[in-house]
Amino acid sequence: MDQDEGVADKRNARPHRMFTPRELSLIIILSALGGAVSVPIGYAGNLLKTIPLLPFGTPQILSGLHVIWILLAGTLVKKTGSSTIAGILKGLIEVTLFSYHGILVLLISTAQGVTMDLVLAALGRKNVFSLCLASGLSSSSNVIVLKLTFLRHLPLPLFFSMYAFSFVSGVLFAGYLAKRALDVAGPLMGGG
Repeated sequence: MDQDEGVADKRNARPHRMFTPRELSLIIILSALGGAVSVPIGYAGNLLKTIPLLPFGTPQILSGLHVIWILLAGTLVKKTGSSTIAGILKGLIEVTLFSYHGILVLLISTAQGVTMDLVLAALGRKNVFSLCLASGLSSSSNVIVLKLTFLRHLPLPLFFSMYAFSFVSGVLFAGYLAKRALDVAGPLMGGG
């Protein structure tokens, strides 16, 4: 084989890890939807805090709605890193739309994306268990970020109740609903 042919083959060969324009477009669209929806959801969660009968941490029951977009990006694109990119972009969009968390939302969304990627890479992207576990852990990672940055002196029982609310929300709102959406979108996306 000629040296020039080898160089041409290397140039024409696409690395497996590279995102196609279609995949990047899908990640960007899902991130934009997630960012636009997450800001009012965050304010709705704050509204729940004003109801005296609800226990502390109740607003975390909405946190699964924040990560459904990150999960959809990770499962529709099917490449490690897609959830992380979606989380970062979603966080940037939330910052520009004045999320009540401020710049901290970028760290929260990034943690959610990284967590989602790690679990999906370890357990797969197809079965309900892995989607629900990834969503629950991703959703509740926001509570860990808040504990490490904003709520350092929060008593552990309150932290664990917030974590539990958030985990259940992630399983139900993100994991289960995303699986239902993927059942519909799979054939439309060419995934059978």
